[in-house]
Amino acid sequence: MEQFEVELKAMREAAEWRRIQGVSLAGDDELLAGPKESQRPTRDEWMTTLPPERKAGVPMHSTTSFSMNGKEGRGDTSVWTDTPLDRAQKAQQSYLEAYNKTKAIAEGDDVKSKNPDASIVDKYNTSKRSVSLVQKHRESKKEKKKQKQQEKEEWEGSHPWKPWDREKDLSAGRQNVALDAENMSQGLSSRFASGAVQRNFL
Repeated sequence: MEQFEVELKAMREAAEWRRIQGVSLAGDDELLAGPKESQRPTRDEWMTTLPPERKAGVPMHSTTSFSMNGKEGRGDTSVWTDTPLDRAQKAQQSYLEAYNKTKAIAEGDDVKSKNPDASIVDKYNTSKRSVSLVQKHRESKKEKKKQKQQEKEEWEGSHPWKPWDREKDLSAGRQNVALDAENMSQGLSSRFASGAVQRNFL
């Protein structure tokens, strides 16, 4: 079988050479139409390598009993499923992350050198500049609340009658009526009972 493949390869190379020279023999087209070695499909590395738990030197787990150590993760298995496009994107992403980290470190040094200036500016802002509009608005709201509360307390203290309160005022006139079943039955029996003289019809 190996000898046949070697001879076939030699014949294909000769046919390829003749085609390049412009001199072709009968049957060269059939030889060249066959699959070339460069066109044979090749498997990716992840297809031909075993997972880490199956590699030589790693003890196999028993298939008839539960694991005593618990489940061990395989780690990153994306190598098995990544397409070439995914690999390119991951490489680009890792490059960008590394670039951003180095850039952030470089900018961090600049920020440290600018910090004294920032503290001077903050001191100036707190001492010279006025309060922001939001803070003014909050303070005015607090003052209005305090004024309303003071006015309410003054009115309640100096007014001749107290203000109307729904819960207190409505419950004052109500009376608790106890419904007694025996008294009710007696009243009904006396009211609807027959008289002292019994009248028999027919």
